[in-house]
Parts: sequence; structure tokens; C-alpha cells
Amino acid sequence: MGEFRVRFNVLVLVILGALFGVAFGDHSCGTLLATYKGYTACQSLVKLGFSLAWTIHNASNSVDFAFSGSMASGGWVGWGINPTAQAMIGTQALIAFQSTQGAVVHTYDITGAMKGGAPVVPGNISLDFTKTSAVINGGETTIFTTLNMKPNQSWTMNHVWNQGSTVDLTTNAVGPHAMSGDSLTSVSSINLATNQAFSNVELPHQKLKNRHGIIAAVAWGLLLPLGIMAARYLRPLSGSNPAWFFIHVTCQCTGYFLGVVSWAMGLKLHTYNQGVVPTKHRNVGISIFALATLQVLALVLRPKPDAKYRKHWNVYHHAVGYTTMVLIIVNIFEGLELLRPGNKWTNAYVVVLCVLGGTSMIMEIITWSVWLRNRAKKNAAGPMYGTQRKATAPANAYRNGSHDKGPVDAV
Repeated sequence: MGEFRVRFNVLVLVILGALFGVAFGDHSCGTLLATYKGYTACQSLVKLGFSLAWTIHNASNSVDFAFSGSMASGGWVGWGINPTAQAMIGTQALIAFQSTQGAVVHTYDITGAMKGGAPVVPGNISLDFTKTSAVINGGETTIFTTLNMKPNQSWTMNHVWNQGSTVDLTTNAVGPHAMSGDSLTSVSSINLATNQAFSNVELPHQKLKNRHGIIAAVAWGLLLPLGIMAARYLRPLSGSNPAWFFIHVTCQCTGYFLGVVSWAMGLKLHTYNQGVVPTKHRNVGISIFALATLQVLALVLRPKPDAKYRKHWNVYHHAVGYTTMVLIIVNIFEGLELLRPGNKWTNAYVVVLCVLGGTSMIMEIITWSVWLRNRAKKNAAGPMYGTQRKATAPANAYRNGSHDKGPVDAV
């Protein structure tokens, strides 16, 4: 009896949990339909967290719409229909925001100018929207409208939605939305009669963006750190063996070559985006390319080992190399945030960083242990032992120019 009661209680909890999950998943539509009566169908728009409700009037060949979602303070929310394609450009939009007179909604013909980063001003549109209004309750904004359909017009239509953070209340011009993530794919086709939605939208030039990201991650994020580690840790442990130098140069030159390819792809994407590129990602990428170029030029411009300024050049080379690595890590995370390939890719890169960092810590301990042990032997053996430690000093081997063979242990 006790076992049956336990199983019965578990079953009840599972059913309640499932019902709660359904109710929670339909929260947006449930709230919209409960707040505003008279709508017969609704869909939750997962991207950006909006919902759309509607009622078809066959007698008048029209559709009543209610579009609802959260709006940032001082920002805007918009919804519209694109008569020609699943795309932002060409959308005949209704955009609502808070003005000095209260909630307002205006019509906007979305053109390529908004994709180029320019604000969009109200204007005439080709669709016959009537009875348009907006209600703003706290951060929740709802746009109401009626679309008068053309004779024999299909019930399947492309609709687009988005949100932005800036509005010019003098001209009613709205600023651009975010140029990354769901804001670039918040578009779908919907059959109002059957309540079915489907989307074939892909981020613009997604294949080129993926290639750009993968090549950049391998070049800047993997090969260059391996080249640094080869010079930093293999050099003091290899004695007179020059293998470390060839590994260092191979990793750095290959990484730089692939980095240039990735950089060229970034320039191509810049032209496709009509000048709209994430400023931070672009500027950091330019800095990485410039600093990496300086490091590669070090192969032919570095002073000779016995040159007067070799010690100062070594400091510069190290500083530029490690600065470049910090910028690379920042920009790879920035790129992952823009591409949004999924948490598994971000987690994979974090694992790579942890492996590289952990390996570096272990190698630091080993190289410093060797250097300290050799210094102790040198002190015990007297001054004649001094020449034997020069190949094993992990941090100071580069400081004495007369013992510096090849580039230093930076990029």
C-alpha cells in the first residue's frame, strides 16, 4: 500500500509538471488572449519573445491582429508583413513607442537604409492597415490593427518583428535594431487559416561568416598560442637543439597566413553588410592584424644578438605578443556572441583555453624548477658553471643578447 501511494504521488507530480510546462510555454499567447478577448488564434514568436494573435473575418475579407511583447525604456517594438519575401527589406511595418502624447504607432516602409544603420522615418505603405492603435502597459506593448485583404489574397504571408532602443520623438524616426543573433532572423511565414508557421531564414552570408570564424579561431586562437608556448617552454628545455625555433616559426607563420585569409573574409563581409559591422569586433580584429604583422616582421627586423638595443627589442616583442593574445581571446568570444553557433562551440573554446592555460602552468613550473636547480648547481660548483645554465633559464635567457639565438618567446 505504501509503495502504491509513493508511485501515485510521483505520477501526480509528473502530470502537474507537464501541465505547468505547457502553461508556461504558452504564457505569452495565454496572457494575450486572456487580456484581449475576441482573437481566435495565436502563436508565440520564440525569437525575441513576442506573440501574435489574430481573427479572420471571411465576410469582410479582413484580419484583426494583436502583436505583443516587451519594449525597453525609450525604445520601440515593431511588426509587419513583407509581401514579397522572408526578409526585413520590403516589410510594411507598424512600429509603436512611447511619445509625449502617450503610446503611438506609425507606418514604416523598411528599405535597405535601415540595414545600412540609418534611422527609418514614417511613411506610406502598400498594405491596407486600418484601426491601428497601441497600448503600453509598463514594458509590455501591444499593437492592434486590421488588415484589409485583397481579393483572392493568400492567407499565407511573411511577417517580420523586431525591437530597438532609440526613437527620435521630433521626427518619429526609429533607430536600427541589433545586428546579431535573433534580431537578424525574426521573420517567418505563417498560414493564418491553419495556424502553421515555417521559416527558411538563414543569417545573411552565413557560410562565409562560419568560415571566417573557424579559420580565425584556428589561426589566431590555436596556432599562435602554440607558437608562443614552443618558444617559451621548449627553448629553455632543448639546450642547443633548434627544433623549438622551427616549431615556433611554423606555427606563427601558418597562423598568420590563415589569419590574413580570415581578415580578408571579414573585409568581404563588411562590404556585404553595407558598412554595418559590429564596431568592437571590427576594431579589435584590425588591431590583431596590425600587431601580428609587426610580430611576423620581427623575423627580418630583429637586431642581432649582440646589438646594443637587442634587450629593449626583446621587451617590445614580448609585450606586443602577449597583448595580441589577450586581444585574440576577447575577439573570439566577441565573434561567438555575434554568430551564436550554440553553447557547445563556446564551451569547446573555453575547454581549449583551459587546456592551453593548464599546460602553460605545468610547463612554467617545470621550466622554473629546471632553472632553479641549475642555478643551485652553478652556485655550488662556482663561476665556471655559469655557462651551463644559459640554455635552461626559462624567463631570463633572452635578456642577455649574446646568448639569444632566434626570435624571443613571443608571437
